[in-house]
Amino acid sequence: MEQLSCDVLVVGSGGAGLRAAIAAREKGGEVLVISKASPGKATSTTISAGVFAGTPQGVSPDNHMARTLQAGRGLNQSELVRILVDEAPQRLQELMQWGIKAVFRNGYLYSLGAAPMWGREITKCLVAKCKALGVRFFGDMIVAALNMEMGTAGVLVYRVESDQWVTINAKALVLGTGGAGALFQRHDNPRRMLGDGYILAFNAGALLQHIEFVQFYPFGVAEPGFPSFLIPPRLADLGKLFNGKGEEIYEKYGITERPAGERARDRLSQALFIEIHRVGEEIWLDLTGVSEDDWQKDPFSGSTRKILGDRYGAVARPLRIAPMAHHVMGGIRIEPRGFTSVPGLFAAGEVTGGVHGANRMGGNALTETLVFGKRAGDAAAEWALNMNQSNEKYTADALQAFFQNSSKSKKNIDPERLTGQLQRIMWSEGGILRNQKGLIKTLESVKNIQQQAAEASLECHPDEVQRLLELRFAAATAALILEAALKREESRGAHYREDFPDQNDENWRGHLQVYLDAEGKKIWKFKPIPITNNQ
Repeated sequence: MEQLSCDVLVVGSGGAGLRAAIAAREKGGEVLVISKASPGKATSTTISAGVFAGTPQGVSPDNHMARTLQAGRGLNQSELVRILVDEAPQRLQELMQWGIKAVFRNGYLYSLGAAPMWGREITKCLVAKCKALGVRFFGDMIVAALNMEMGTAGVLVYRVESDQWVTINAKALVLGTGGAGALFQRHDNPRRMLGDGYILAFNAGALLQHIEFVQFYPFGVAEPGFPSFLIPPRLADLGKLFNGKGEEIYEKYGITERPAGERARDRLSQALFIEIHRVGEEIWLDLTGVSEDDWQKDPFSGSTRKILGDRYGAVARPLRIAPMAHHVMGGIRIEPRGFTSVPGLFAAGEVTGGVHGANRMGGNALTETLVFGKRAGDAAAEWALNMNQSNEKYTADALQAFFQNSSKSKKNIDPERLTGQLQRIMWSEGGILRNQKGLIKTLESVKNIQQQAAEASLECHPDEVQRLLELRFAAATAALILEAALKREESRGAHYREDFPDQNDENWRGHLQVYLDAEGKKIWKFKPIPITNNQ
């Protein structure tokens, strides 16, 4: 089995992972970045809208913080939000200095990538900076297991194209693996964004929190025969939103915030889901009255004119729309410098939970990757450069044991079929509208899939090995989301319980957290957030 080593290993090549790699390399560490696809490709950053909040002009840090806390419904880690808003301007200016194709407009930085890959210019810029600094890259790798021992890291990795297993030893490890939006039947994430990082960290002993909070974006094209496509929130606000009976959705559900796609994503997605799946109505967005000047009011909206207007026909007729899974607010709990609860393990970006609280303000996700990617990279490099050894034998033996145990089974399954089944049941009962009966039923089904995946043999075609590993992560992440959703008996932000429709600050204003104890038992705990004079 091939073995690699480095000072800092970064898993994931989206915005958070790349920014962490830059920071760690600038601190003098030997840095290796591994990813499922080629560097920067198939990441949430690449297919994001490419919009950053927190620019040096337009909006003050205090205003930015107030809006972020308002969106988070009282659950943000306020110390992380303060860091986000204070350091965002510098991180965005760095991107401009590094040559990104982007423009500042109305308090935001817009990447000028072409739709639907608006964020391609972001990863292109960051990959180029990494390579100029001497960061090493390996693509086509999926992590199967992570072992942390004595503050150092070891991972077992599978290379699909060469059908090889590889072990990597590192003095520090940064997880920048993104979220889990592809757990749901309708989503706008890369199709392999299935929650790998949450389970890698969780199994290594890290504390997770807020995992019940999954954000859905309301304005996703749902036209038969066309791929889904995200409609910019400010553009959507210029159109008319109505159901098949002609009822105006905003008026019917009392949604007054604007842009609704930024400031009322949770309530609007819930309203649309009720209309489509409970009432049985189709939802339409009519943009035919939008002028050419209005289409071009911001770079994000303007970039969609050709695709939405011409290819999808939005200038001539209303479009069917439906919500899509968009972002996971919860994840690994981190401290301000990116430390997790496991020594030597760091994290940044969507794989973490704490900055956004119960709901995320539009534009903060990409800014978070830069701010906390840098912090995690700095801290990981400092940690690694102070380590005397990497415990290579222990981690290699532990990972080899995992591989041998996983290969004993001779059961064969169809991971692609089971992943599709998982996505359908998570969309139906585990996503936008939740209740005890549906969550219990869905959790039972997910655990059944989880058991099948755990018992399946890894001795199969390389593509099937990859899909099986991803199914294991997906089912385990889905189970955590459902269990957390069952425990939080209130509605707050993106988490809506039909049987507990009100926000309950007296009992549920706090962090719902989970970790594995020394015996491998799942431990849930609740950490209340005191109300201060500023809240």
